[in-house]
Amino acid sequence: MKHFLMTLLFLGLFYACTPKPLTYNDSNQVQEIQLKSGTSQQSRVSASVEEWRNTGVIVKQGKTYHITAKGRWRTNPACNFTQPDGTGLYQGFCTKSPLWPEIIKGYSHSMLIGKIGETGQPFPIGADYSLKADNNGILLLRINDTVNTNYDNEGFVDVIIRAASTPNEINEQRIASQESTQTGIDLATSIRKRTALVIGNSAYRFSPLKNPVNDAKAIAEQLRKMHFEVILKVDVNQQDMEQAIDLFSRKLDPEGQIALFYYAGHGVQVNGDNYLIPIGAHIKRQNDVRYKAVNIGQIMGSIGEGGDNLNIVILDACRDNPLPRSFRSASRGLARVESPKGTILGFATSPGSVASDGEGDHGVYTKHLLANMRKPGYSLEQVFKEVLRGVNTETNGQQTPWTESSFTGNFSFIPN
Repeated sequence: MKHFLMTLLFLGLFYACTPKPLTYNDSNQVQEIQLKSGTSQQSRVSASVEEWRNTGVIVKQGKTYHITAKGRWRTNPACNFTQPDGTGLYQGFCTKSPLWPEIIKGYSHSMLIGKIGETGQPFPIGADYSLKADNNGILLLRINDTVNTNYDNEGFVDVIIRAASTPNEINEQRIASQESTQTGIDLATSIRKRTALVIGNSAYRFSPLKNPVNDAKAIAEQLRKMHFEVILKVDVNQQDMEQAIDLFSRKLDPEGQIALFYYAGHGVQVNGDNYLIPIGAHIKRQNDVRYKAVNIGQIMGSIGEGGDNLNIVILDACRDNPLPRSFRSASRGLARVESPKGTILGFATSPGSVASDGEGDHGVYTKHLLANMRKPGYSLEQVFKEVLRGVNTETNGQQTPWTESSFTGNFSFIPN
């Protein structure tokens, strides 16, 4: 009985001392609009405000919206600040406390989430998300923290909601091209869905790199202009990379797709297998690589194969081995990769060789890739051939890009 009374007293004092929940003081001033194709709306979401944030955007069923968020927040003074994707919490108290369950189970308290209308089902958003609205209503946002516990939260994120441009709306209809050639499916002017995962890692403890983050951002920007739905991740750890790969695979359409994976950063081969090195990987010995890095096989498994599919895998990941010097393998660069049918692979340099990080704003390989992929009418084969020519010339033959392909159709990033 004594313990019961003490508990009641504690709870009474706790709730008596809890500040009044904060609300958005401009909620009545938000103008509700339907975004036209290619236009955007910005909204700020505070971690400490209890209610859902009315963005003012009336989403339309079947229409696609690209949501990006930037900022830092945390859900308790004892927890660290995170980005809107909520990854990187370092204490169990901050991630799995039974006293403060998440609104969406299985996702971080610090993740940005949303719903459509007051009665809508909450869904995770994070830092970069494409929403295909399943009904009409106001888009609402908030942090994934337990309701009525936000008083001690800190920080905010700025969110941009952009309505899909007209070409993307056409792409999302996923109408298969009826044209064909003697060599296979003609995707040169195809309007089927285009999806890309772009990763750039620079901030390594050992052998940091100058350009991969710049490279990844530039590639992502260019792909968006070419009507790809892009998932962009920079300076990410193993968990974030694997979550991004999983998200990427779930967005792909097995009935007809153009899937592109681009990676810039460190990569190594161990016993003939290729691994991409995440940021923060604590690799003390060579055998740690298979457990603390990302096997390229995960990428190949995510894209799958299909008669009408095109998979493009670009690896600017052949820099010098980043492992501690005492554990370095004798193998240099990356090994050849087994890939699904309908895949074209572009390596920054030939198997077993290493690539240059570049002296300018971009790596040598990615600089020439950016220059050639935006040329109208260039087939995929022409793009890689021109990249080979440009890199080979610039490096005086020291770096020779490598391409392998089992794709028998035609494709241009920008048709004539």
